[in-house]
Amino acid sequence: MLNEDFFGRVAIIFVMTVMATSSAIPLLHYFRQDTSESSLAIVTQLASTVFLLLLLVMTITRLPPKGTARGIEPRVTSVAGTFMILLALNLTPELQNEAVQVTALCLVLIGTASSIFCLYWLGRSFALMATARRLVTTGPYAIVRHPLYICEAIFVIGMILSHLSLLMVALGAFQFILQYRRARNEEAILRKTFPEYDDYARRVPMLLPQFFDKAIPNSGGQ
Repeated sequence: MLNEDFFGRVAIIFVMTVMATSSAIPLLHYFRQDTSESSLAIVTQLASTVFLLLLLVMTITRLPPKGTARGIEPRVTSVAGTFMILLALNLTPELQNEAVQVTALCLVLIGTASSIFCLYWLGRSFALMATARRLVTTGPYAIVRHPLYICEAIFVIGMILSHLSLLMVALGAFQFILQYRRARNEEAILRKTFPEYDDYARRVPMLLPQFFDKAIPNSGGQ
């Protein structure tokens, strides 16, 4: 497990370094030259760079694993669920509609900014694969069990809208399916590693917040 975690970490660090560098280069262009890019586009690019850098830091400093899902399926699902949207972007052109692009940028910014918050709260427990490091149940994780996936879904919806096509919608839908399966794989290893996870899962819904259920006596969580 330690060797697998080490080599997995090295691979993720390499990929995230490349992605963070690629995201930062346009920012240097924006700040060093006069540009026609909107402030919204620049802020969104900045948020994306911060998110990727935070992913890199959390991967470098993450806690050692206490449990890891076995088999090839959880690993393929995790990688495909993470990078499917990048494949989709490379296969489809941007929609040439200013109003649509502004709306898409807003969704991407909201999704990215909220993902930064969730990732910061998750901290050194972050893992790309289905791995148990530490059980986080506070902050956004007290509202739903997978807040980071919800925030990333907002980002993906923005990307789908920006590159709207039947192919993009199909790939986006497939990515959502992969992420749901990825969440289930994570829950399986968390349940196996942390006995208290079952109680947490009874109290906190998986994906959709249930703000009003708490006010109803004897109401059951998901």
